[in-house]
Amino acid sequence: MITVKSSAIAHSNIALIKYWGRSLDHNPNLNIPSNDSVSMTKYGLTQSTHLQTHTTIDFSDAYQEDSAILEEKVLARRKMERILKVVDPLRKYANIDCKFKMMSRNDFPTQAGLASSASGFAALAIAAANALGIDFTKEEISTFARLGSGSATRSIQGGFVRWKKGNSHETSFAEQICDPHKFNMNAVIAIVHEGKKDVTSDVGHESAHTSPFNEVRILKSQQQAKDIQKAILDDDFCKVGRIAEESSKYMHAVMMTSNPPLFYWHPSTLRLVRSIQEMRKRGMKCYFTVDAGPNVHCLCRPEDRYELQKMLGRIEYIKKIIPVKPADDSYVTKEHLF
Repeated sequence: MITVKSSAIAHSNIALIKYWGRSLDHNPNLNIPSNDSVSMTKYGLTQSTHLQTHTTIDFSDAYQEDSAILEEKVLARRKMERILKVVDPLRKYANIDCKFKMMSRNDFPTQAGLASSASGFAALAIAAANALGIDFTKEEISTFARLGSGSATRSIQGGFVRWKKGNSHETSFAEQICDPHKFNMNAVIAIVHEGKKDVTSDVGHESAHTSPFNEVRILKSQQQAKDIQKAILDDDFCKVGRIAEESSKYMHAVMMTSNPPLFYWHPSTLRLVRSIQEMRKRGMKCYFTVDAGPNVHCLCRPEDRYELQKMLGRIEYIKKIIPVKPADDSYVTKEHLF
């Protein structure tokens, strides 16, 4: 009997230069973006939340069909199709046609704008490639993670990462700008709403091109990716923060002006954004960025994180705060979920 099992742990990431909308010049199934993006891979610093996904996949000729379980729920339809977008090309590459069983768990809320799909598909790509005996570089693995979720491209590696848009499956990959210890930035995630969003990012990407502002956002984002990479390597935190805020505002402007419009922000999101602006006026070096959801990442220097946590902890509408630092690379683990 053929049976091969592997597990992996991957961390979510926060985009500093946003990815929103697939390139209209390529097959949409490839998830090739319209612009380069830049992110920080995140490690949660609370005892229960490390912002990671743990995935186990087992290939065996004993299985009659493919199956996948996330948070103890069996995946079907579109969710299962996204799993197969990653696994099928890897099976083909390895010339193995065994069926699989997959189980995955997050230690943080799913579909709440915290990049659970990024860590999820990164962990899946790493585990599946390892189980199938494929010896890929991290850049090569990132191209397969991309097939499930674009943002997963950036979660393969730790620290600060740039996803190059490329113009083909092979050239649209992520590479590390610097490791977790080279740029001194932390963040405090302010959770203002823990529920699942009504429209997933995967669906939302499809409407980006309908916004009249999207072409401008793409052009600006390409330059911002270059500028923020240089600022990271120069350890210029304030410049990184300013550019990240701009990128976030551009993305949400496109979301709100798409057809149909997408309003991921809650009233508390805007209240918190304004509070961060006020904190900065009073001397706290902090900046905001918001992914496709209502929750806010407050960027700061490591030495300011505890004070920022205290300030955010006094805001009554914030339900939870999660301090984070840059994470290491995602990795294979011997701890299996089944």
